[in-house]
Amino acid sequence: MAERTLRKRRNPKLPTLLIRPSIIIGAAKEPMAGWTDTISAAGGLSLVGGIGIVNWIHGDPLNVADLIPVDIVSNMIIVGTAIQANKPNLRIVHSASSHRRPLTWIDFKNYTFEYLKHHPY
Repeated sequence: MAERTLRKRRNPKLPTLLIRPSIIIGAAKEPMAGWTDTISAAGGLSLVGGIGIVNWIHGDPLNVADLIPVDIVSNMIIVGTAIQANKPNLRIVHSASSHRRPLTWIDFKNYTFEYLKHHPY
């Protein structure tokens, strides 16, 4: 609905970039691996699973978990804004990982538990 509204009502001379990230997770590298300032999205799932509150979630563990690190999304916003700056059109860009580096939910769980074993809080 937001995209449709932008197409209909925005000033056609105004450069507009809309970035659509998939499920955002902690940072891959910047400012440090695993950094996040929120427990929303996959962070909340990692937290409740990591501390043992949730032991089971209904779903197919072999489905692709379309997760994207927060620092990649942030960098995409900066670069995309610079590229779109003087172009008076609406550009919609997806920020996701499932096509280039697919990760299943079971892999996500295993990587998260492995990380927590080596980085106790």
